[in-house]
Amino acid sequence: MGMVVMCCYIAGTVASAVTAWILKQKFPGQKKYGQASLVVMGSFVIAAALWQMDGVARQEQAIAKSEPGKGSQEREYLVDAEGILEGYPLEVQIEERKLTEAQCEEYFERAKQELDVLILGENPSLDEVSQSLQLPDTLQDGAVEAEYQFSDYEVFQPDGTLKAEPGSPVIVEIKAELSCQERNCLYTFFVRAVPRDRSLQETFADHIRQALETENKKEGSGYLSLPQEVDGKAVNWKQRTENRSIKILFLGIAGAVGLLMSEKEEKKRRETERQQQMLADYPEIVSKLSLLLGAGMNISLAWEKIALVYRTKRERQEIECRYAYEEMLGTLYEMQEGIGELRAFENFGERCRLSAYRKLSSLIVQNIRKGAKGMQRLLEEEEWEAFEQRKARARKAGEEAGTKLMLPMIMMLVIVLVILIVPAGLTLNL
Repeated sequence: MGMVVMCCYIAGTVASAVTAWILKQKFPGQKKYGQASLVVMGSFVIAAALWQMDGVARQEQAIAKSEPGKGSQEREYLVDAEGILEGYPLEVQIEERKLTEAQCEEYFERAKQELDVLILGENPSLDEVSQSLQLPDTLQDGAVEAEYQFSDYEVFQPDGTLKAEPGSPVIVEIKAELSCQERNCLYTFFVRAVPRDRSLQETFADHIRQALETENKKEGSGYLSLPQEVDGKAVNWKQRTENRSIKILFLGIAGAVGLLMSEKEEKKRRETERQQQMLADYPEIVSKLSLLLGAGMNISLAWEKIALVYRTKRERQEIECRYAYEEMLGTLYEMQEGIGELRAFENFGERCRLSAYRKLSSLIVQNIRKGAKGMQRLLEEEEWEAFEQRKARARKAGEEAGTKLMLPMIMMLVIVLVILIVPAGLTLNL
C-alpha cells in the first residue's frame, strides 16, 4: 500500500506542476494557481488511498444478520474454491436473525405493552374512548406484525375510526393477532366507547336537528316548517348565500390586468409590424435616393421628391400607410419649418429606432457636413447590403413557417398511419 501511495504521490506532484504551469499561462498574474495545484495533488493522494482500500477484496468468515423486523439483505462476493472456482461472482442473501420461542414470547409481551399505549391515540384511557383509536400495523420496530378485529363494527370501523358516537357507553372487544416470524399470539382486550363531552352550542344544535327530523316525518304537508322555538329559545332562520362580491372584485382586478397586458401586447405587436415594414421598405428608399442622386439631384431635393410622391399617392389612396415614408415626410416638414438639415436628418434616424435607418441618417449627415464625394457609391453599396439582408430575412421567415408546419404535418402522418394500419390489423385478427 505504501508503494502505491508513493507512486500516486509522485504522479500527483507531476500533475500539480503541469496544472500550475497551465494556470500560470492562462491566468498570468494570478496567485491562486499554486493552491489549485495543491488541490490536485491532494486529490491524487486520497484517490490512491481509496483505491487501495476499495480495490482489495476483504475476506470474511461470518456475516452479521440484521435484527428481527429489519428484513433480509443481499451482498455480492467473489468465491475462490481450490481448483474449481476463482473470482466467481455470487450473490448471498442474509436473512434476519431467527428468534427462539422464548425470545418471541418476550417480543410479544413488549408488543402488548406498546400497543396499550399507542392504541389510545388522543383518548385518556381505554375506559373513556370518545375519539378514534390508532391501530399500528407493526410493533417493536417492525419485529411484530398486528391485525385487529372488533366485536361491534357499528361503533368502530376496521381501521379504528369511530364510526358513530354512541348515545350511551358501549363495551367493544378488540382482538389483536400478533405475529413474530413464524409464531402467533392472540391478545384480547376491551374498550369502553363513551359519548364525548359536548358544548352548549353542540347540544342545542342536536335539539334543532331532532326538531327538523320530526317535521320531515310529518305526512301530507308539502312544506318543511322550520321550528321557530326550541327548548324555549326563539330561533331565527337565514338562508346562507355565497358571497359573490369578493369573486366579482377579483374578476374585475383580473380583467383590468388582462386589459393592461393586452394593450401592452398590442402595442408590442404594432411596434414589431412597424419595424418589419420599415425594414422591408429600406432597400427601396436607398435605391430611389441613389437613382435620384445619379440623375443630378442633391440629397435634399431627392429626399423631398420621394416624400412628396408618397404623399400624393397616399392622398389618392393608391397605397396604404408606410411608416418609413411617413418619417421622411416628417423630416421634410421639419426642414420646411426652419429646422436645419443636419438636425432634421438626425431626428429622422432617432425616430426610426432602427440601425439601418440610423446608418442612412449618419451617411446623409456626413455628406452634408463634410461635403464628401462618393455619396452615390456609398448608397449603392448600402442598397446592395440592404437587399442581401432582405433576402436573409425572407429565408428566415420561410424556415420559421416550415417549422410551424411540422406539427400539423406530423399529426396528419399519424392519422394516415392509423387509417392504414388499424384496418390491416383487424383483418389479420379475423
